[in-house]
Amino acid sequence: MATARRYPTLVQFEAVVHRTKDRLVAIPAQVQRHLSLRKRRDNHIIAFSIRPAGQGRWNHHLAKLTYDNEFAIPADVTRLRGGARVEVKIHRVIPDVPTDVERAHETPGAVLLALAQSSGDDPRTDGSRRVDEYLLGLRSR
Repeated sequence: MATARRYPTLVQFEAVVHRTKDRLVAIPAQVQRHLSLRKRRDNHIIAFSIRPAGQGRWNHHLAKLTYDNEFAIPADVTRLRGGARVEVKIHRVIPDVPTDVERAHETPGAVLLALAQSSGDDPRTDGSRRVDEYLLGLRSR
């Protein structure tokens, strides 16, 4: 569950839950322009509140927008079915930014080797034979 109550409401609108698109809600074009949303493949994440139009308690959630700026109603909101009118408050638009591409394709082993190589010189010359003495600070000088 998202904590949308902490954020101010950017926009509020009413919409109809799609009957054939598995409980998707489309953000109206005017609201999309107001929030500077455009169609994009890896779209943003929104913090929003939703309830049946004009009644009931607000459900606070996060959702990933589709290419067409639609979002799915979470499974725990069971009262809303296809064709129902809903009231939506969008509190926050969170950009979905790709991670560093070079590091994203590294294997875990390569990352560990790079960390080991960048850790600096090891003052121990006898390998791991006297680990306890080193850890306890009892090494001979």
